[in-house]
Amino acid sequence: MKRRSFVAAAAASPLVMLHAPSAVRATPAGTTEPWRSFELAVTVNRTADTGRTRLWLPLPQDTPWQRVESVTWSSNAPALGIYRDTGTGVRAFHAAWSDGTGPRTVTLTTRVGTLDRRSDFGAASGGTIPEHVAKFLKPNAMITTDGIVRETADRIVGSKRDPLAKAQAIYDWIVGNTFRDPNVRGCGIGDIRAMLVSGNLGGKCADLNALFVGLSRAAGVPARGVYGVRTAPSAHYPAMGARNADISRAQHCRAEFWVSGIGWIPADPADIRKVVLDDKLALDDPRMPGLRRFLFGAWEGNWIAFNHARDVRLAPGDTVVNYFMYPEGDTASGPLDGIDPDAAGYRITVREVSAT
Repeated sequence: MKRRSFVAAAAASPLVMLHAPSAVRATPAGTTEPWRSFELAVTVNRTADTGRTRLWLPLPQDTPWQRVESVTWSSNAPALGIYRDTGTGVRAFHAAWSDGTGPRTVTLTTRVGTLDRRSDFGAASGGTIPEHVAKFLKPNAMITTDGIVRETADRIVGSKRDPLAKAQAIYDWIVGNTFRDPNVRGCGIGDIRAMLVSGNLGGKCADLNALFVGLSRAAGVPARGVYGVRTAPSAHYPAMGARNADISRAQHCRAEFWVSGIGWIPADPADIRKVVLDDKLALDDPRMPGLRRFLFGAWEGNWIAFNHARDVRLAPGDTVVNYFMYPEGDTASGPLDGIDPDAAGYRITVREVSAT
Protein backbone atom coordinates (compact mmCIF):
# COMPACT_ATOMS: atom_id res chain seq x y z
CA MET A 1 0.00 0.00 0.00
CA LYS A 2 1.47 3.33 -1.06
CA ARG A 3 1.02 6.35 1.19
CA ARG A 4 1.88 9.88 0.12
CA SER A 5 1.48 13.40 1.42
CA PHE A 6 2.07 16.40 -0.86
CA VAL A 7 4.21 14.34 -3.26
CA ALA A 8 3.33 14.02 -6.94
CA ALA A 9 4.48 11.23 -9.23
CA ALA A 10 5.96 12.20 -12.59
CA ALA A 11 4.16 11.38 -15.84
CA ALA A 12 4.59 12.15 -19.54
CA SER A 13 1.44 14.24 -19.88
CA PRO A 14 0.32 17.89 -19.87
CA LEU A 15 -0.18 17.58 -16.13
CA VAL A 16 2.54 19.00 -13.93
CA MET A 17 3.61 18.50 -10.34
CA LEU A 18 2.08 20.67 -7.65
CA HIS A 19 3.68 22.08 -4.54
CA ALA A 20 2.24 21.36 -1.11
CA PRO A 21 -0.78 23.47 -0.14
CA SER A 22 -0.37 26.25 2.36
CA ALA A 23 -1.68 25.52 5.85
CA VAL A 24 -2.11 29.15 6.91
CA ARG A 25 -4.10 31.87 5.20
CA ALA A 26 -4.89 35.38 6.38
CA THR A 27 -8.53 36.30 6.62
CA PRO A 28 -9.54 38.66 3.76
CA ALA A 29 -9.78 42.33 4.69
CA GLY A 30 -13.20 43.31 5.98
CA THR A 31 -14.13 39.75 6.95
CA THR A 32 -14.92 39.06 10.59
CA GLU A 33 -16.34 35.56 10.26
CA PRO A 34 -14.19 32.72 11.67
CA TRP A 35 -12.70 30.02 9.48
CA ARG A 36 -14.43 26.64 9.45
CA SER A 37 -12.49 23.49 8.67
CA PHE A 38 -13.76 20.32 7.02
CA GLU A 39 -12.14 16.95 6.43
CA LEU A 40 -13.28 15.21 3.26
CA ALA A 41 -12.55 11.52 2.73
CA VAL A 42 -13.02 9.98 -0.71
CA THR A 43 -12.78 6.19 -0.69
CA VAL A 44 -12.72 4.16 -3.89
CA ASN A 45 -13.04 0.39 -3.81
CA ARG A 46 -13.37 -1.42 -7.10
CA THR A 47 -12.98 -5.18 -6.66
CA ALA A 48 -13.84 -6.61 -10.09
CA ASP A 49 -11.66 -4.62 -12.52
CA THR A 50 -9.21 -6.23 -14.91
CA GLY A 51 -6.72 -4.58 -17.23
CA ARG A 52 -6.06 -0.85 -17.34
CA THR A 53 -7.90 1.29 -14.79
CA ARG A 54 -7.51 5.06 -14.37
CA LEU A 55 -9.07 7.37 -11.82
CA TRP A 56 -9.18 11.16 -11.35
CA LEU A 57 -10.59 12.78 -8.21
CA PRO A 58 -11.21 16.57 -8.06
CA LEU A 59 -9.20 18.48 -5.48
CA PRO A 60 -10.15 21.72 -3.67
CA GLN A 61 -8.60 25.01 -4.75
CA ASP A 62 -7.02 27.83 -2.77
CA THR A 63 -8.88 31.15 -2.88
CA PRO A 64 -9.21 34.15 -0.52
CA TRP A 65 -12.28 32.33 0.89
CA GLN A 66 -10.92 28.81 1.00
CA ARG A 67 -7.60 27.30 2.09
CA VAL A 68 -6.33 23.80 1.43
CA GLU A 69 -4.79 22.73 4.74
CA SER A 70 -3.68 19.18 3.96
CA VAL A 71 -3.89 16.45 1.33
CA THR A 72 -3.03 12.82 2.12
CA TRP A 73 -3.77 9.51 0.45
CA SER A 74 -3.21 5.78 0.44
CA SER A 75 -3.67 3.45 -2.53
CA ASN A 76 -2.48 0.21 -4.07
CA ALA A 77 -2.05 1.92 -7.47
CA PRO A 78 1.47 1.64 -8.93
CA ALA A 79 1.20 5.14 -10.42
CA LEU A 80 -0.41 7.98 -8.51
CA GLY A 81 -0.03 11.60 -7.49
CA ILE A 82 -1.44 15.13 -7.54
CA TYR A 83 -1.42 16.88 -10.89
CA ARG A 84 -2.48 20.15 -12.48
CA ASP A 85 -3.87 20.45 -15.99
CA THR A 86 -1.75 23.19 -17.54
CA GLY A 87 -4.58 24.18 -19.88
CA THR A 88 -7.21 24.93 -17.25
CA GLY A 89 -5.28 24.95 -13.97
CA VAL A 90 -7.52 22.20 -12.59
CA ARG A 91 -6.04 20.06 -9.82
CA ALA A 92 -6.69 16.33 -9.71
CA PHE A 93 -5.57 13.32 -7.77
CA HIS A 94 -4.71 10.62 -10.30
CA ALA A 95 -4.25 6.87 -9.77
CA ALA A 96 -3.59 4.30 -12.49
CA TRP A 97 -3.29 0.53 -12.74
CA SER A 98 -1.80 -0.61 -16.06
CA ASP A 99 -2.94 -4.23 -16.08
CA GLY A 100 -3.65 -7.22 -13.87
CA THR A 101 -6.66 -8.12 -11.78
CA GLY A 102 -7.80 -7.57 -8.24
CA PRO A 103 -9.06 -4.62 -6.23
CA ARG A 104 -8.34 -0.99 -7.08
CA THR A 105 -8.40 1.01 -3.86
CA VAL A 106 -7.83 4.67 -2.97
CA THR A 107 -8.43 6.74 0.13
CA LEU A 108 -7.97 10.48 -0.45
CA THR A 109 -8.31 12.80 2.55
CA THR A 110 -8.33 16.59 2.24
CA ARG A 111 -8.72 19.15 4.98
CA VAL A 112 -10.10 22.48 3.82
CA GLY A 113 -10.84 25.75 5.60
CA THR A 114 -13.78 27.89 4.43
CA LEU A 115 -15.25 31.31 5.13
CA ASP A 116 -18.69 32.79 4.69
CA ARG A 117 -18.45 35.33 1.91
CA ARG A 118 -20.18 38.67 1.28
CA SER A 119 -19.51 41.26 -1.41
CA ASP A 120 -19.21 45.01 -0.93
CA PHE A 121 -21.21 46.45 -3.82
CA GLY A 122 -20.18 49.95 -2.80
CA ALA A 123 -16.62 49.22 -3.93
CA ALA A 124 -17.58 48.99 -7.62
CA SER A 125 -15.54 51.18 -9.96
CA GLY A 126 -15.36 51.84 -13.68
CA GLY A 127 -12.04 50.13 -14.35
CA THR A 128 -11.20 48.00 -17.36
CA ILE A 129 -11.35 44.21 -17.41
CA PRO A 130 -7.87 42.67 -16.99
CA GLU A 131 -6.71 39.97 -19.39
CA HIS A 132 -6.86 37.13 -16.87
CA VAL A 133 -10.52 37.99 -16.24
CA ALA A 134 -11.47 38.72 -19.86
CA LYS A 135 -11.09 35.04 -20.72
CA PHE A 136 -14.34 34.50 -18.80
CA LEU A 137 -16.17 36.45 -21.49
CA LYS A 138 -15.39 33.76 -24.05
CA PRO A 139 -17.75 30.92 -25.00
CA ASN A 140 -17.07 27.22 -24.70
CA ALA A 141 -18.74 24.04 -25.90
CA MET A 142 -21.87 24.32 -23.74
CA ILE A 143 -21.84 27.96 -22.67
CA THR A 144 -22.22 29.84 -25.94
CA THR A 145 -22.66 33.60 -26.24
CA ASP A 146 -23.99 34.24 -29.76
CA GLY A 147 -27.33 33.71 -31.50
CA ILE A 148 -30.26 33.11 -29.18
CA VAL A 149 -28.04 33.50 -26.10
CA ARG A 150 -26.98 37.01 -27.13
CA GLU A 151 -30.51 37.91 -28.20
CA THR A 152 -31.91 36.78 -24.83
CA ALA A 153 -29.24 38.66 -22.90
CA ASP A 154 -29.94 41.85 -24.89
CA ARG A 155 -33.66 41.61 -24.08
CA ILE A 156 -32.98 41.07 -20.38
CA VAL A 157 -30.48 43.88 -19.82
CA GLY A 158 -32.09 46.39 -22.18
CA SER A 159 -30.35 49.75 -21.99
CA LYS A 160 -28.42 48.94 -18.78
CA ARG A 161 -24.69 49.68 -18.94
CA ASP A 162 -23.60 49.09 -15.35
CA PRO A 163 -22.30 45.50 -14.96
CA LEU A 164 -23.87 45.10 -11.53
CA ALA A 165 -27.25 46.14 -12.93
CA LYS A 166 -26.84 43.75 -15.87
CA ALA A 167 -25.96 40.82 -13.60
CA GLN A 168 -28.86 41.63 -11.27
CA ALA A 169 -31.31 41.69 -14.19
CA ILE A 170 -30.05 38.33 -15.49
CA TYR A 171 -30.17 36.80 -12.02
CA ASP A 172 -33.75 38.02 -11.50
CA TRP A 173 -34.79 36.73 -14.93
CA ILE A 174 -33.42 33.25 -14.21
CA VAL A 175 -35.12 33.12 -10.81
CA GLY A 176 -38.41 34.15 -12.38
CA ASN A 177 -38.33 32.04 -15.56
CA THR A 178 -36.57 28.76 -14.82
CA PHE A 179 -37.39 25.80 -12.60
CA ARG A 180 -35.53 22.98 -10.90
CA ASP A 181 -36.19 19.69 -12.65
CA PRO A 182 -35.68 16.77 -10.22
CA ASN A 183 -35.58 14.32 -13.12
CA VAL A 184 -32.33 15.76 -14.50
CA ARG A 185 -29.46 13.39 -13.84
CA GLY A 186 -26.72 14.61 -11.52
CA CYS A 187 -26.29 18.38 -11.69
CA GLY A 188 -27.16 18.62 -15.40
CA ILE A 189 -24.91 19.40 -18.37
CA GLY A 190 -25.39 23.16 -18.85
CA ASP A 191 -26.19 23.23 -22.59
CA ILE A 192 -27.68 26.71 -22.48
CA ARG A 193 -28.34 27.11 -26.21
CA ALA A 194 -30.43 23.93 -26.19
CA MET A 195 -32.36 25.22 -23.18
CA LEU A 196 -33.21 28.51 -24.86
CA VAL A 197 -34.00 27.03 -28.29
CA SER A 198 -36.32 24.40 -26.81
CA GLY A 199 -37.89 26.79 -24.34
CA ASN A 200 -37.42 24.14 -21.63
CA LEU A 201 -35.77 26.18 -18.89
CA GLY A 202 -35.74 23.39 -16.34
CA GLY A 203 -32.60 21.87 -14.93
CA LYS A 204 -30.32 21.67 -11.95
CA CYS A 205 -27.42 23.79 -10.74
CA ALA A 206 -25.04 23.14 -13.66
CA ASP A 207 -27.87 24.10 -16.03
CA LEU A 208 -29.39 27.14 -14.34
CA ASN A 209 -26.13 28.67 -13.15
CA ALA A 210 -24.56 28.00 -16.57
CA LEU A 211 -27.44 29.99 -18.03
CA PHE A 212 -26.53 32.86 -15.71
CA VAL A 213 -22.89 32.58 -16.77
CA GLY A 214 -23.63 32.49 -20.50
CA LEU A 215 -26.14 35.35 -20.46
CA SER A 216 -23.75 37.45 -18.36
CA ARG A 217 -20.89 36.82 -20.78
CA ALA A 218 -23.12 37.68 -23.72
CA ALA A 219 -23.97 40.96 -21.96
CA GLY A 220 -20.28 41.80 -21.50
CA VAL A 221 -19.97 40.75 -17.84
CA PRO A 222 -17.23 38.18 -17.08
CA ALA A 223 -18.73 35.15 -15.34
CA ARG A 224 -17.88 31.56 -14.51
CA GLY A 225 -19.27 28.47 -12.83
CA VAL A 226 -17.63 27.15 -9.67
CA TYR A 227 -17.85 23.38 -9.15
CA GLY A 228 -17.78 21.81 -5.71
CA VAL A 229 -19.62 19.90 -2.99
CA ARG A 230 -21.82 20.78 -0.01
CA THR A 231 -20.26 19.91 3.33
CA ALA A 232 -22.62 21.00 6.13
CA PRO A 233 -26.21 22.03 6.83
CA SER A 234 -27.26 25.53 5.78
CA ALA A 235 -28.08 28.30 8.21
CA HIS A 236 -30.88 29.34 5.81
CA TYR A 237 -32.81 26.41 4.32
CA PRO A 238 -32.19 22.62 4.34
CA ALA A 239 -32.04 22.50 0.53
CA MET A 240 -28.93 24.69 0.57
CA GLY A 241 -26.83 22.34 2.69
CA ALA A 242 -25.58 18.79 3.11
CA ARG A 243 -28.14 16.46 4.68
CA ASN A 244 -25.67 14.17 6.50
CA ALA A 245 -22.03 13.08 6.62
CA ASP A 246 -22.27 11.07 3.40
CA ILE A 247 -21.91 13.73 0.67
CA SER A 248 -21.39 11.35 -2.26
CA ARG A 249 -24.41 12.94 -3.98
CA ALA A 250 -24.05 16.49 -2.59
CA GLN A 251 -22.18 18.06 -5.53
CA HIS A 252 -23.22 21.63 -6.28
CA CYS A 253 -22.22 24.25 -8.83
CA ARG A 254 -22.28 27.94 -7.95
CA ALA A 255 -21.56 30.97 -10.15
CA GLU A 256 -19.49 34.14 -9.96
CA PHE A 257 -19.39 37.34 -12.00
CA TRP A 258 -16.70 40.01 -12.03
CA VAL A 259 -17.02 43.77 -11.45
CA SER A 260 -14.11 46.21 -11.37
CA GLY A 261 -13.31 47.38 -7.84
CA ILE A 262 -15.06 44.39 -6.26
CA GLY A 263 -13.65 41.39 -8.07
CA TRP A 264 -15.51 38.08 -8.23
CA ILE A 265 -19.05 38.19 -6.82
CA PRO A 266 -21.12 35.08 -5.96
CA ALA A 267 -24.49 34.43 -7.54
CA ASP A 268 -26.61 31.29 -7.18
CA PRO A 269 -30.03 31.56 -8.81
CA ALA A 270 -30.13 27.75 -9.03
CA ASP A 271 -30.34 27.46 -5.25
CA ILE A 272 -33.35 29.79 -5.23
CA ARG A 273 -35.15 27.31 -7.46
CA LYS A 274 -33.94 24.40 -5.30
CA VAL A 275 -35.42 26.01 -2.19
CA VAL A 276 -38.67 26.61 -4.10
CA LEU A 277 -38.88 22.91 -4.99
CA ASP A 278 -37.39 21.15 -1.97
CA ASP A 279 -38.33 23.49 0.86
CA LYS A 280 -41.66 24.62 -0.64
CA LEU A 281 -40.87 28.34 -0.42
CA ALA A 282 -42.98 30.13 -3.03
CA LEU A 283 -41.50 33.02 -5.02
CA ASP A 284 -44.09 35.36 -3.49
CA ASP A 285 -43.36 34.21 0.09
CA PRO A 286 -42.42 37.20 2.29
CA ARG A 287 -39.13 35.45 3.17
CA MET A 288 -38.06 35.17 -0.46
CA PRO A 289 -36.73 38.74 -0.98
CA GLY A 290 -34.16 38.21 1.80
CA LEU A 291 -33.00 34.92 0.29
CA ARG A 292 -32.76 36.44 -3.18
CA ARG A 293 -30.63 39.29 -1.84
CA PHE A 294 -28.38 36.86 0.01
CA LEU A 295 -27.70 34.60 -2.97
CA PHE A 296 -26.73 37.59 -5.12
CA GLY A 297 -23.41 38.58 -3.57
CA ALA A 298 -22.85 36.02 -0.81
CA TRP A 299 -22.33 32.34 -0.10
CA GLU A 300 -22.12 30.20 2.99
CA GLY A 301 -18.93 28.47 4.04
CA ASN A 302 -20.75 25.11 4.08
CA TRP A 303 -19.47 24.26 0.61
CA ILE A 304 -16.06 23.47 -0.87
CA ALA A 305 -14.99 24.62 -4.34
CA PHE A 306 -12.95 22.32 -6.58
CA ASN A 307 -12.43 24.50 -9.67
CA HIS A 308 -14.10 26.90 -12.13
CA ALA A 309 -13.08 25.26 -15.41
CA ARG A 310 -15.06 23.81 -18.32
CA ASP A 311 -13.80 21.47 -21.04
CA VAL A 312 -11.15 19.85 -18.83
CA ARG A 313 -8.66 17.39 -20.34
CA LEU A 314 -7.39 15.01 -17.66
CA ALA A 315 -4.90 13.13 -19.85
CA PRO A 316 -3.37 13.60 -23.33
CA GLY A 317 -5.58 12.42 -26.15
CA ASP A 318 -8.56 11.76 -23.89
CA THR A 319 -12.08 13.02 -24.31
CA VAL A 320 -12.56 16.40 -22.63
CA VAL A 321 -14.92 16.34 -19.65
CA ASN A 322 -17.62 19.01 -19.61
CA TYR A 323 -16.80 20.02 -16.04
CA PHE A 324 -14.83 18.30 -13.29
CA MET A 325 -16.98 17.99 -10.17
CA TYR A 326 -17.46 14.21 -9.94
CA PRO A 327 -14.85 11.45 -9.83
CA GLU A 328 -13.83 10.52 -13.37
CA GLY A 329 -12.15 7.41 -14.70
CA ASP A 330 -12.13 4.48 -17.06
CA THR A 331 -11.47 0.76 -17.09
CA ALA A 332 -10.81 -1.80 -19.78
CA SER A 333 -14.61 -2.20 -19.93
CA GLY A 334 -15.32 1.50 -20.49
CA PRO A 335 -15.72 4.81 -18.64
CA LEU A 336 -16.79 5.03 -15.02
CA ASP A 337 -20.16 6.62 -14.25
CA GLY A 338 -18.99 9.26 -11.79
CA ILE A 339 -22.50 10.58 -11.24
CA ASP A 340 -23.48 7.25 -9.66
CA PRO A 341 -21.32 6.58 -6.56
CA ASP A 342 -22.47 2.96 -6.33
CA ALA A 343 -21.68 2.16 -9.96
CA ALA A 344 -18.32 3.96 -9.83
CA GLY A 345 -17.41 2.42 -6.49
CA TYR A 346 -16.75 5.52 -4.42
CA ARG A 347 -18.02 7.21 -1.28
CA ILE A 348 -17.38 10.76 -0.01
CA THR A 349 -17.80 11.58 3.66
CA VAL A 350 -17.18 14.77 5.60
CA ARG A 351 -16.71 15.89 9.17
CA GLU A 352 -16.23 19.38 10.55
CA VAL A 353 -13.08 19.75 12.62
CA SER A 354 -11.56 22.58 14.62
CA ALA A 355 -10.09 25.32 12.44
CA THR A 356 -6.34 25.92 12.63
